[in-house]
Amino acid sequence: DNNVLLSKMIGLVASEFVGKVDKGGMPYVLHCLKVMHYTKSDDLELMMIAVGHDLIEDTKITEIDLKKMGFSNRVVSAISLLTKKEGQSYGDYKEAVFSNHDAMIVKMADLRHNSDIRRLKGLREKDIKRMVKYHEFYTELKERI
Repeated sequence: DNNVLLSKMIGLVASEFVGKVDKGGMPYVLHCLKVMHYTKSDDLELMMIAVGHDLIEDTKITEIDLKKMGFSNRVVSAISLLTKKEGQSYGDYKEAVFSNHDAMIVKMADLRHNSDIRRLKGLREKDIKRMVKYHEFYTELKERI
């Protein structure tokens, strides 16, 4: 049941990111929840993808683990596409995201939250460059959706 699986995913994200903080010093789990909120969707599988979007990239959780926990191929494959692979170029990463509608929606929500300068303790040159990069990617996604 997707209601149970969404709760399971939120619990997994909460436990996997215990003690981890974002660039602004806030609990990282709040970023995951905010990305889910920013999708403005009541599609439970899309919500699972959104809240779990950083699991494979930033924890020891694997695609196989997610499948064993009962998450659908739709959920696992989108999270996998949202995961930057070792040695993958930024261009190849973007193409992977562009290949999946769910991944595009979640990435737009992720970029939106990552571009919120209120999350940063200060604004340095490298932060501004990153914001420009995020904005360009967001614009490309918006044009394709």
